[in-house]
Amino acid sequence: MNFPPPPVIELTNVSVRRESTLILDQISLTIPSGQHTCLLGPNGAGKSSLLKLLTRDFYPSIATDGHQGEMRILGESQWEVAELRRRMGIISPELERHFGSGRTGRMTVFETVASGYTSTRLREFGPKLDAANEDRIREITQFVAVDALLDRRVATLSSGERRRTLIARALVHQPSILVLDEPTNGLDLAARQVFLDVIERISEQEETTLVLVTHHLSEIPPKLNHVVLLKGGRIVAKGDKSSLLEDERVSNLFGVPVRVHRDDDGWYQETLLRPAK
Repeated sequence: MNFPPPPVIELTNVSVRRESTLILDQISLTIPSGQHTCLLGPNGAGKSSLLKLLTRDFYPSIATDGHQGEMRILGESQWEVAELRRRMGIISPELERHFGSGRTGRMTVFETVASGYTSTRLREFGPKLDAANEDRIREITQFVAVDALLDRRVATLSSGERRRTLIARALVHQPSILVLDEPTNGLDLAARQVFLDVIERISEQEETTLVLVTHHLSEIPPKLNHVVLLKGGRIVAKGDKSSLLEDERVSNLFGVPVRVHRDDDGWYQETLLRPAK
């Protein structure tokens, strides 16, 4: 009998407190395998803290009554961090800064993508490649449109090129989860469009569950149908994109009047409404 895979993420009544500040408040969330999901909310909503739970940079806090909440990733509550990072790809501004300078910045695009096999960040600790590995590197770099840059050092790339290289690094070993944190932040219009095209292609696949973290509706690809709305460290709504992304709910989420529009091709746009003078 074939059993369905466990959810990629399961949180039950999880809170995170730093000193006297409650950052996440009783979060319960299940993301089934294959259900591409967007975590949407304003700055300070708790999105980054939720990611730090996934990477084991944060752990659930123990409440005054001794309750800690429960957290499972890919069905497991206990992980060796290095192994977890091999099963989960995360693209974040911090990771891009790390690969933008120093010894990692001197790695070529090919070497950087190859390092994804072992989740290392320096060539000397990278894997020993065989022909199948090298073919996969060329396949995935073509998929994210950096195949013409294989010999370039990553520190010399534009932000968009470096981010796409890091996506290739995350996808080269076919992880169970890919998390994109504010993926188009700081990109110009042309680089942003190229990046959104890559995200759309990823969302059309089922092998890797995509978790997109953003505060822009316009970054949510048409195939990503499930959204989780975060505000003030709480989940205020979760469910189908078509029912949640509407004017009043999005306006309440961001605390400003917003008009939501869905294009014919399935992409959403948000417009900030300014009061009449």
